[in-house]
Amino acid sequence: MKQRPYRGNGCLQERISDELCRRRAEDRDVRSKDEVRRQRAQNLAGTAINAMADHSASRIDQSARKHDLLDGPMEFRSSRQDR
Repeated sequence: MKQRPYRGNGCLQERISDELCRRRAEDRDVRSKDEVRRQRAQNLAGTAINAMADHSASRIDQSARKHDLLDGPMEFRSSRQDR
């Protein structure tokens, strides 16, 4: 199959390939930003939970309660997009 020029430099296959590579790179950037936002939100939530913790409870109990709060209700864990 003979490759023909397509609107400017390069053939159609090259331009499609370049566009796909560009979109994949953008998708990776978006995913990494989402990961940073998720981590920041989790850190903020952890800080807020620590401030309201029951200090009369043992460290193990406090840790278990914090973990349960950050994970959310069992019914919703399977439907979360970040897990």
